Amino acid sequence: HGLPGYTLEHAPGKLWRSRYDAERNLIVVNSGHRDFIWAARGKTLKLRYLSRLYAKEMVQKNFPVLPADQLLERLIELSLYTEENLR
Repeated sequence: HGLPGYTLEHAPGKLWRSRYDAERNLIVVNSGHRDFIWAARGKTLKLRYLSRLYAKEMVQKNFPVLPADQLLERLIELSLYTEENLR
């Protein structure tokens, strides 16, 4: 499917920050979540927030059977790689 795109869904009051829609190969970001609203104050902050959500969804999608501790290690790895390449 290649790398997914992302789209926004305004769902204020909901706890979810993002979710992966496999059928559309999209990461759906909750633009009504208070963290998104806070991060949207600045371009760099918003980009970092979106990259973290992207990393979360890609790790969950690509490593569905790993135990939580290993998932978290992969998340850190992908987050660091992404941040380094955003510069």
